[in-house]
Amino acid sequence: MKRWLISLKAMVLLFAVVLTPGCGQEAGGLPEINGVKGPAFNVVDGQVLMTFKFLNMQVDAGLKVPIPKTKRSFMEFAPNMIDGGMLLQIYMDVEDLKSISIGVGDGNYLPDGRALPGVPGGRLENSLRIDTEWNDVSFYYHKQLFGLWIPVGFETAGISGYWNVTMNQKRVGFLGLVGNDEIRGYKAGGVILLNLDALKDKKLNRLIELSKRNPGVVF
Repeated sequence: MKRWLISLKAMVLLFAVVLTPGCGQEAGGLPEINGVKGPAFNVVDGQVLMTFKFLNMQVDAGLKVPIPKTKRSFMEFAPNMIDGGMLLQIYMDVEDLKSISIGVGDGNYLPDGRALPGVPGGRLENSLRIDTEWNDVSFYYHKQLFGLWIPVGFETAGISGYWNVTMNQKRVGFLGLVGNDEIRGYKAGGVILLNLDALKDKKLNRLIELSKRNPGVVF
């Protein structure tokens, strides 16, 4: 299982390099990786759902992992019964994420000490970072932001790239590729930072309430 999870991290980062325009990419003309679809945003059961489809990756079993410090938010890997391949789905309960106690907070960089992209100065002040043993994935908690860092092992020749993430024509976050550094031994990785206030805009909030009244329906 660990082998395909490592491959999954590589696929997520590769896709970050070539986001399609529908996901808020500002630079046009970049191709889409064959067999990778997403991220797509939906609402289900009162949660914001972010989905990646990996059509060329076959697995026989799935894995459901709670997001640290939350009660109702989680990540799920599962076989894709409709299109084939595999799904990576992140279920985010916005109120759940906003209610996390950060405590005193701290200034956080990437786990290896490099600057966190999308943040002035590369240091996210008054935040909490939780580094997990689950494939070295890290979570960031902040009064305004929820973030995810996914390190991978392949080479990028030091190249980095950054894109806005949009939902319903509204900017809701940031997605960045951090290139590897061979000299200092740093791995490449992908960063997703979502603005919690943007995820609570009026239209989305009405959709969240509607989804609560219609359990199991994906909007």
